[in-house]
Amino acid sequence: MERFDFQEGWFLLATFQDAYGYVTDALKSLSYVLCNFAYSPEVGELADKLCQKAFLPGWYGLAGNGELVSSVALQSMRPTLFFDHVQMPVEKRHGVWSCPDEWHTAQQVEVTVQGCQDILGGVFDVQKITRCEGLVRADASGITGWAWLPYNVEEAPILRVLCGDRKKELFRFVAQEINQTVITERPVARYRQVAIPWNVLPEGPVHILGPDGKDLAGSPLDARKIATGAHLIATYISQKDGEDHIRDKSQTLPFFPLPYCKERIVGPDYKDKKSPLAIIIPVFKDYALTMGCLGAVEKTTRRTKIKIIVINDASPDRKLVDSIKKFCRKYKFLYREHAVNRGFPSAVNTGVNVAVGHDVILLNSDTLVPDGWVAELRSIAYSQKNIGTVTPFSNDASILSYPAIDRENPMPEGAFIEELMQVAQLANKGQAYDIPTGNGFCLYIRHDCLQKTGLFRDDVFAQGYGEENDFCMRAYALGWQHKVAAGAFVAHFGSSSFGRSRTDLINRNSEILETLHPGYHDMVADWIKQDPLFEARRRMDLVRFRQETSLKNDKNTSVLLITHHYGGGVERVIQSHAKEYVKKPLRCLILRPTDSGCVLEESSNPDSFPSLRFRLPDDWAMLKRVLKAEGVRKIEVHHLVGYSPLLYTLPQELECSYDVYIHDYMWFCQRISLLGPDGEYCGEPNSDGCTKCLSIAGSRSDEVITVPDFLLRSGDFLQKARLVYAPSHDVAGRMARHFPSLVCRVRPLEQDEDGEFSRGQRGASSKFVVGRGALSGFGSTYDKRIRLCVVGGIGMEKGYGVLHQAALDAAMRDLPLEFVIVGHTPDDQPLLDTGRVFITGEYREDDAVQLIASTASDAAFLPSIWPETWCFTMGLAWRAGLPVLAFDHGTPAERIRATGRGALLALNLRGAALNEVLIKSVLSGKTAMTQ
Repeated sequence: MERFDFQEGWFLLATFQDAYGYVTDALKSLSYVLCNFAYSPEVGELADKLCQKAFLPGWYGLAGNGELVSSVALQSMRPTLFFDHVQMPVEKRHGVWSCPDEWHTAQQVEVTVQGCQDILGGVFDVQKITRCEGLVRADASGITGWAWLPYNVEEAPILRVLCGDRKKELFRFVAQEINQTVITERPVARYRQVAIPWNVLPEGPVHILGPDGKDLAGSPLDARKIATGAHLIATYISQKDGEDHIRDKSQTLPFFPLPYCKERIVGPDYKDKKSPLAIIIPVFKDYALTMGCLGAVEKTTRRTKIKIIVINDASPDRKLVDSIKKFCRKYKFLYREHAVNRGFPSAVNTGVNVAVGHDVILLNSDTLVPDGWVAELRSIAYSQKNIGTVTPFSNDASILSYPAIDRENPMPEGAFIEELMQVAQLANKGQAYDIPTGNGFCLYIRHDCLQKTGLFRDDVFAQGYGEENDFCMRAYALGWQHKVAAGAFVAHFGSSSFGRSRTDLINRNSEILETLHPGYHDMVADWIKQDPLFEARRRMDLVRFRQETSLKNDKNTSVLLITHHYGGGVERVIQSHAKEYVKKPLRCLILRPTDSGCVLEESSNPDSFPSLRFRLPDDWAMLKRVLKAEGVRKIEVHHLVGYSPLLYTLPQELECSYDVYIHDYMWFCQRISLLGPDGEYCGEPNSDGCTKCLSIAGSRSDEVITVPDFLLRSGDFLQKARLVYAPSHDVAGRMARHFPSLVCRVRPLEQDEDGEFSRGQRGASSKFVVGRGALSGFGSTYDKRIRLCVVGGIGMEKGYGVLHQAALDAAMRDLPLEFVIVGHTPDDQPLLDTGRVFITGEYREDDAVQLIASTASDAAFLPSIWPETWCFTMGLAWRAGLPVLAFDHGTPAERIRATGRGALLALNLRGAALNEVLIKSVLSGKTAMTQ
């Protein structure tokens, strides 16, 4: 319900609320259904029931045809009708009270009945109830697509086809057939098929309108445009007299492919002098964002000669329109409006025609601009003669996003927008970088580039998405450059959740863009891979990073935690230590490896500085300068796998002490987990044995280093540490065998003796029922099912192969044995195919204990084949009341011996032998929990 607004969900919610006695909540949910969705009979039945329970006089709903539907008690009473708070006449049609024909043009319809208070429903959101979504596109068969009424899903929409100038309706049809090709996550969707063959379409563009009178996404369009363009080009080439046949024969611009070419043979035809500036702001909806944008533009352009042009693209929000007009009159903004909604490209063109001879800034109405934004854009625009467009950084600007380009950034608010602009100025003022295309959320276009390149192609891109990219590609072919002003930042609200029609329109226009400009997407992908804006983003991150230091840390003292990027138990320890440091207070920094070096994070907000990446060895000096400036006085080394060998010298370079925390055996095993080429525990051989192992199985590191040199470096680093912590005596003993002079301080990662453990009880319903298998007779000697719970991410080291063999044997011999994995595996299907394994998938840490307990298992099974250094999942199983069966090696064995909460298995047990021991251990009571 948080993601999708659909009638069935609200109706079910109201039903359950009523069933559990929450009548008031049920009334609220059902009122939402009546007011926002077209009436349906099942809603009326529940409304009757709830009104009777709550002693309400009755209810009103609105049908998709404008009929007012009500409870029986209200049907004989004449209602009073209001359209947007203005009283309107009401009439009976076929014995039913109905709205006047123009009801669908209102924003809101309200029904009252004299003498009746607290009617359920009765205030209808007309724009929702009549809303039509859809998408059309041209293909080989004509015009295809889909349409539906999301707030009246059972009704098939009536679509109208109009000629390009909207003056004539060509025909209309009912989109009845369900479209099976649209992929959507939205529940209970009813997408209807749109299919209009070429032979019923006229030459030129057409509009496809829904019942609400609005163009479907992708409309207007010309089904023959590509074919016409190809014909015109061929005809033009075939002529010898030089006559301009294309212009004479084309009603709209033809579909000329304009391939991307990196090399250009001409420069732009530019003007030598600056032109005055106009800002064009198309507006349509969202009152708060639009008025916020206009207010910010007024504030930041006050006392300038900049012309502000607001284009109302037929907004349906009357309050917004009235407010915009009033605002424009007050601040002398130019105001223009469309009679019908024509989309962003057309609105831009309207503004450009008003601003002839001006440079223009195209600005989305969901942006917020800071002081100095215009000056920086204009400065970059005239820094070179061939610059055609300039775009600033933004939180939501695709390849020009900041701070992150690979994930959604939050919308900055209030003073933070000004701060980001100041950061951009401090880091990058006057800096410009080549970009493949501008971004229409805030696009500065020089007048000479605009004059030579032409308008946006509203004949192709309909409501928008891709039109500025097409413009930029056309300008590029004429010799113009596109730049990002790295010293400017404009906030952009954007949208994280488009409707289905918007998503499909983006995909459709993306295909059109590639057709118009073959090679465009590959060019952009190659630019993204090179990431030429990285340095500019990193400079901004560094400025903000240092600003945070001065705000959070008066003493300029920090601690650095060095770890890997695999998550798991190591990450749990890292986060626990970071929380303790922040309390002191110290600034806690976390260093993680990347493919080319490392990334520095703030522990309390790890996503804040995604460009604090350092390529090693190239950026080694910069990394050291940053850490010294942060006043790093202590380092915790948790892991060094994946790092440059330079990291071993970091404590010395920073002149600070460091502690080492042992989480696995990376210090003497380059395969980390002590597993040999056969995938089993290696027995920890000498240096020669390790060398042979690596020659066959390979190292987990890209570093080329001999085993003796590797051990010498590790030993030296460990000896120089202030303290080395091991989580168990088992780990300390293994480390001492390889580094005899090393003394580890044992510090368990959890206090097993402090836990609250209670043995879960399983009911009679869990009694084993003999299944059907190859050897089902074997299972008949048992009268109890054995269910073992396996917790966590079960990879190869964690015993995936052991578990698969056990499940196969249980299936083949029809043993009374099954496994539930509370977690995940690298390949679920082979386990599921045995019919003896159920997998929950990944879980949240807070839910783990309850989820484990809910499996009603007899015990937990830890199939790990390497000598684990701790195992947090064992603690989760114990807290869920389950004893643990584990192989007799590593820290888990030490913990089971110390607590008595489980049983130990011989390390070499596999398959049938393992299953026999597992079953007997449970049936014999050897797994009974010791309190």
